[in-house]
Amino acid sequence: MKELTLSSLVLSGLLAGACLAGEYDRPGFVTEVKDGRLWVFREGSPALKDFKERGEPDKQFTDIGNGPEGMTVKSADEQTLKDYLSTLKK
Repeated sequence: MKELTLSSLVLSGLLAGACLAGEYDRPGFVTEVKDGRLWVFREGSPALKDFKERGEPDKQFTDIGNGPEGMTVKSADEQTLKDYLSTLKK
């Protein structure tokens, strides 16, 4: 019975994390919340792969407070940041 309960808790945690991770995604964009900031990447981009493997990129572009729920939005390139923010205004 303990194993079943533990398995249920682990599965619940994974599902909750999966739902939260994509909460701010838009078509063509993948988002990650890190330290209360929303990171934005183009779907399948090398920048997304690097972020998942190494963490925050050396070069970053930031828009303070203009993301969903007033979040700061960050990206590895300025055009991705601008394009993502433009999807929020529709």
